[in-house]
Amino acid sequence: MKKTFKTFALMLLTAFALSSCVDVPAPFNLPDKSSSSDGGGSSSNEGTPVTCAQAVELTNALADGATSSEVYTITGYITEVIGAVSRNQQTFWLADAKNGGRVFEAYYANLPEGVTEFVAGTKVKITGKLMKFVNSNSGQVTPEMKNAIVEILPDDGGGSGSGDTPVEGTPVTCAQAVELTNALENGATSTETYTVTGYITEVIGSVSRNQQTFWMADKKDGGRVFEAYYANLPEGVTEFVAGTKVKITGQLLKYVNSTSGQVTPEIKNATVVILPDDGGGDGGETPPVGDVINVTCAEAAQLVDGLSNGGTSTETYAVTGYITETDGKISRNQQIIWMADTKDGGKVFEGYWANLPSGVSALTVGMKVTMTGKLMKYVNNTTGEVTPEIKNGDIVILEQGDGGQGGGGDIPGPTPGPGGDEVTELVNGGFEEWVTGSTTPVGWKSASSASNATLSQSQDAHGGSYACVVAAPGTANKRLATQEITLEAGTYTFSFYAKSTTADKSQTKGGYVPVNTDGSVGAYKYGDFFDLNNNGWTLVSYEFTLEATTTVCLVVMNPKDSNYSKSQDILVDDATLVKK
Repeated sequence: MKKTFKTFALMLLTAFALSSCVDVPAPFNLPDKSSSSDGGGSSSNEGTPVTCAQAVELTNALADGATSSEVYTITGYITEVIGAVSRNQQTFWLADAKNGGRVFEAYYANLPEGVTEFVAGTKVKITGKLMKFVNSNSGQVTPEMKNAIVEILPDDGGGSGSGDTPVEGTPVTCAQAVELTNALENGATSTETYTVTGYITEVIGSVSRNQQTFWMADKKDGGRVFEAYYANLPEGVTEFVAGTKVKITGQLLKYVNSTSGQVTPEIKNATVVILPDDGGGDGGETPPVGDVINVTCAEAAQLVDGLSNGGTSTETYAVTGYITETDGKISRNQQIIWMADTKDGGKVFEGYWANLPSGVSALTVGMKVTMTGKLMKYVNNTTGEVTPEIKNGDIVILEQGDGGQGGGGDIPGPTPGPGGDEVTELVNGGFEEWVTGSTTPVGWKSASSASNATLSQSQDAHGGSYACVVAAPGTANKRLATQEITLEAGTYTFSFYAKSTTADKSQTKGGYVPVNTDGSVGAYKYGDFFDLNNNGWTLVSYEFTLEATTTVCLVVMNPKDSNYSKSQDILVDDATLVKK
């Protein structure tokens, strides 16, 4: 009987041990109850004491995805609680002041004994190892501590302040912040903390978890000068508004788009303080950026010739001339233009994604303008072609043009797609980059069977220098498809411009296909057919909704012969994907 009982007890113990390994969420670790000296949840094994700001700096120094070897204890205030309690754990954000926003994350921290949930405004200290978490889709970095031991501290009345940032950095203007950022290595973050003061000129996207992205300048109509990427909303503020004077605090980051090479000077997850509007920052002139040297387009091109390949001038220049050609695509209040010293002077100097002045919806050929910024000698790494340009220059319109189109090209069409947040997973939508030695545009070759069309490059472009030719399908439909991309649940609009290559009518439609984990594809989903001709470009749009995170290929169909259209080559250009 004893043997039977022991055997039964052993079976129960084994079953309990096995069941304890089931249904435990990934972040869950049992709290270290043995370290509690008084049952109040305080940890006797404390780490090196640091502030939230110091913890962020230490985390940024780690490799992506790495965890510190040392244990730290961070003291601060809970500024936001994320989600409900799960198995005696809950996630929250910390800062060095009660209204400090999202500075450091405690990911699934352990609730102290007797505490049922965490509450914003509570002063705490958390103990554990620092981790540099990197989102595999967006690349966004989160400094965090997983499964921290938490001790609730008495509220000493500190940290509330009157809206000021608890720890300010070196004060700089937006222009100075850009100059400091440009001096960093690509992708690098400054070791020093800065406080940038200026005006919000454009707000990007909606609020997500009490954060929102915006652009700043040293005046209200200064365009896109410096970006606050997912900045923390101050306490009591529901969203950021263009025209507001602010100061943001954090470390400078030189973000480089891996596809286009475009550089964005920014601070990620900045702490924001709303300042009183002092009436400054108005006016139509270019914001003060130190000594500005006035030059013609020809002089600017000559100065660029003297730079090294890929080099940027140390001085700021104001280039005056006429717009001779524009890219019809307007993206986030920016546009690409070419300038010359005469209206019919051709392509002499480029304004690469120049900032539209306040109240101006588009720049047009024939306008006389002044563009201010630093000169850059851009070299195409495939063709070796040199382009003299200013990136993200500020524009002042001196004379309105006649609205005509000079220097070749098409009259600008509407921006593809309705309003929304541009999805960067769709790369090379302008078909400007091509795989060396092939006829494949970068980003437009699927690993699955979604891509089945023969492609080639054309200089008959809607915008930029190139478009993609999708060859005549003959007796079977052919598809131009993107590489596989993973999209979150939501509603999207896939848009592109298309054009026939002969006088015969053709058609096209946009769509997508889900891609399974084994590389096979599901059912193709399409919008309506759009009729095309060779007299101009047609905007094609398709809206679709994903109920869950899904890997897809976006597709453009060139259909076979039918009663409605003739099989022929079609041109595709300026594709975009936006999320509502």
